[in-house]
Amino acid sequence: LPRIIDLEKKSGMRHPDYLSTLPIAASFLTGEGHVATTLKQISSSIMSSMQPSPTIDSVKSWGYKNSSLMAQTYVFAAESHGLATCMMEGFDVSRAKEVLRIPDRYALPLMVATGYEYAEHGNLVVEENEQRTPRLRADEVFFGDTFGAKLDSVPESLTPNRQ
Repeated sequence: LPRIIDLEKKSGMRHPDYLSTLPIAASFLTGEGHVATTLKQISSSIMSSMQPSPTIDSVKSWGYKNSSLMAQTYVFAAESHGLATCMMEGFDVSRAKEVLRIPDRYALPLMVATGYEYAEHGNLVVEENEQRTPRLRADEVFFGDTFGAKLDSVPESLTPNRQ
């Protein structure tokens, strides 16, 4: 959370009022467990009578939804760079977490196998966006053989020069 708040501040893209409330809102919204979820649901219900408010799901449900969206984006990006991908679910989560040394507080909603196909598909043209919102570096999101382990190499396309 501190790293994301720092990225938001350094980006210069957010209003000062947003930045001043970000640490408090983020710590409230990232609370885990049934009590935290219930408190957020009650707060949302009260606020919805005054202004539109989001529906609050459990942290696990929220995490699964966001992980799936991120995995889909990852698959599109990998495929656009000539990599083959395969999203997988329905595996033994406890064994996978043990082998990959993923801490208990993290869920594992799906895995994406990624690699090169045997046949080449020609040259790819990649256009660079002129303005980007803040991003975590690839080495802060993608790991090697186990959770937290550094990748042997991160493709140049995943390490933008700008943050």
